[in-house]
Amino acid sequence: MGRIDGEIRAGGFTRRDVLRAFGAFATVMLLREAAVAAPARRMAATDWIARQDEAARALAAGRLAPRAWMAEVERLAAEVDVAELMVSVNRARITAAGRGAANDPAKRHVKFLDPATGEPRELAYGAALFDFEPGNVITPHAHRHMASAHLVVDGRVRVRNYDRVRDDGDAIVIRPTRDAVFGVGAVSTMSSERDNVHWFVPQRGRATTFDVVISDLDAGEPPYEIRALDPLAATPLADGALRTPVIGFADASKKYTADV
Repeated sequence: MGRIDGEIRAGGFTRRDVLRAFGAFATVMLLREAAVAAPARRMAATDWIARQDEAARALAAGRLAPRAWMAEVERLAAEVDVAELMVSVNRARITAAGRGAANDPAKRHVKFLDPATGEPRELAYGAALFDFEPGNVITPHAHRHMASAHLVVDGRVRVRNYDRVRDDGDAIVIRPTRDAVFGVGAVSTMSSERDNVHWFVPQRGRATTFDVVISDLDAGEPPYEIRALDPLAATPLADGALRTPVIGFADASKKYTADV
């Protein structure tokens, strides 16, 4: 072994040669790992629409538990090509549904069309776009008899979720589960079993979500029930849960602005 130009030679290679070779090897391995981790292709929009229908039918029939449905929808969101999905959405029959409260996002119903007939497809889920202006908010609210998924397709949305622990008179006991900003391709799901309460606020401009809704899940009950909540007025409980008053949607819209 000899020292040449400040380098240590080993087997005819300098230390610089060895480091360069190791760096090249590490780069190749990282690229190979990324290729293995990445899906071979993104799921086509037509396949995504069909798989959502299969999952919705299984949930409604009791063949798929709510948590399992949520996991499947989250998996589908990770695989779909959002840009291609939006091409399919824009080719669908879209009708304005207006707004609820004053600062609600604008809602548009989406009906996917049968490519053979041009008629609306009979799917087991409803679909809608929610277009948020910077000041719009979907205020905190709890659900019954339904499940839903909210895929961000434009902009960024702050998502706050809570589990519904139990009803307590004129309040609902909830437990915080998530407070995160979702970008394009991220999905928030909710069901009777998890994340039953949600609250959406756009971040730094406009945003749009594409929503999938399955209602009428409990026989003998109304198709769905939605109740506005006031977590800012909640009473903290010893176990970390929050006893949260039920309020009217008009009052919620006044209190829960985009700055909250």
